[in-house]
Amino acid sequence: TIYRDAWVTHTQEHVRLPNGHEISRYNILEQNDFCTMIAVTSSGLVPLVKQYKHGALEVVLEFPAGLVDEEETAMDAAVRELREETGYAGEVVLAGRLLTNPTRNRNAAHIFVVTDAVPVAEPLLEVTEDIDVELIPIRQIRELVASGELRDVGSLAAYTLA
Repeated sequence: TIYRDAWVTHTQEHVRLPNGHEISRYNILEQNDFCTMIAVTSSGLVPLVKQYKHGALEVVLEFPAGLVDEEETAMDAAVRELREETGYAGEVVLAGRLLTNPTRNRNAAHIFVVTDAVPVAEPLLEVTEDIDVELIPIRQIRELVASGELRDVGSLAAYTLA
């Protein structure tokens, strides 16, 4: 183990590949799984979140998403994160599970579609979150992708799968 904190564990491993080749220092990042939710209201509106992302050094438009805590299922995390970030809830269905980066990462992205989404509460944001919720007609999502306004890989993969 090279480094460990609450968010990530970085390890180096000695690896013998199936073809017999050995790599003496193979770097792996272990992080919690995360979930991404594509919610749609009965009138065809999709809540997207807009917030500053320090890794990108810019404000990013994306589908609501969040980490799966150790003590919860991905479904529980999806319900919790959607409500916390947007205040919405609805009928939650798993669309699929994606590998985030199978070369270096040991986590997965769980993609959920939420139908008949309705506002049930005010968003409950953490101190590190400054989120604006934008309700976008579902027919405009493709335009946001084509224009590059919706461009983070997690959202694009979720949109494609959903």
